[in-house]
Amino acid sequence: MAPTPHPDPPQPEALLEYAQRRIKTAIAEGTIAPGSRLSPSVLAAEFGISHIPIREALTYLSAIGYVEHSHRLGFFARKLTSEDLADIYHWRAVLENEAYVMAVPKITEADLAQMRRLAKATGKKAKAEDRLEFVRINREFHFVAFRRAGSERLLRFLDYLWDVAEPYMNVELVDSSRSYRDHLEAIKLFEARDTQGVINLMSEHRRVRIDHIATLESGQKLGAAKPKSEEPVEA
Repeated sequence: MAPTPHPDPPQPEALLEYAQRRIKTAIAEGTIAPGSRLSPSVLAAEFGISHIPIREALTYLSAIGYVEHSHRLGFFARKLTSEDLADIYHWRAVLENEAYVMAVPKITEADLAQMRRLAKATGKKAKAEDRLEFVRINREFHFVAFRRAGSERLLRFLDYLWDVAEPYMNVELVDSSRSYRDHLEAIKLFEARDTQGVINLMSEHRRVRIDHIATLESGQKLGAAKPKSEEPVEA
């Protein structure tokens, strides 16, 4: 397992939350490759903390589906598959469509201005080395509308689904010009208060990533599989 590219010292937060954040960031950024074993002792040494909060963080992330756990083989970064992404996106569609129904009538001029600024920013992130920043800005763009729906519970559900989808976003950057055009079209639809138009556009917007992952999957470019050894390792 490669070290994280930007190690940082423990923050003034509970060690469990710190460990969860560091592990999720490393997986989302692709520093920990799909299928990689997650050793509590290695991570503890890397993060400069005890293995106990690391193990607790991995157990929690396993319970919510962010990592995988085998009692014999230990913890692993979830292997990416188009089937898994399609399931994530199915539930995202269910919640996001409802969010748009709630949010579109309440979108403000300030919201539209923020969307325009973020859309412009994503349009400038076209290079492979920009993909992590592109993913961050892209998420911020979409959550402008989700926050306008006015439900903290909905935001928590969507945060989870976007979290578990993030490693798929970082496999390779899909042509950002398509996303940029979609964002500009979405802004027009929000401005026109066209809820169904937004829902239809975002359905196609998600489909691009699913198709891209399926293409990579068919070419076996989605990361290493779990080791076949049945020797137990630290869990």
